Amino acid sequence: MSTTRKDNTGRTVAVVGGGALLLLLLLRGKGWGLGGQGGSNHQGASSEGSSPAPPARCAVRVDAAGIQLDGAPADLDATVARCRAAGVADVLVTGAAIQGVVNQLLTALRAAGVVLHVANPSAARATEVR
Repeated sequence: MSTTRKDNTGRTVAVVGGGALLLLLLLRGKGWGLGGQGGSNHQGASSEGSSPAPPARCAVRVDAAGIQLDGAPADLDATVARCRAAGVADVLVTGAAIQGVVNQLLTALRAAGVVLHVANPSAARATEVR
């Protein structure tokens, strides 16, 4: 009495596991978007009653011509006021920048409580040494 018995346990586990993974991805919104948190409708509802977004980071460039704020020439006071409102400043110091202007700008921005991201670290270190 010879009976041939095929064991399909491995295939069954693979099919059930793959189906469970596919269902998980679809319900979490990673697949075709059939579940989970939706796109723009969910975000729009939460942002309607909230306060306006803070100003974007201010982009400051210091070169031989002076200070440029968001691509336009600016003086020290206007730069500090705009960056204080934003809270964060991306400062690019070129090699042709006058070190005295850089020192004044970085000192004023730090005194105003602005978080600085300086693209020329040697310019930032020069003000810290003094």
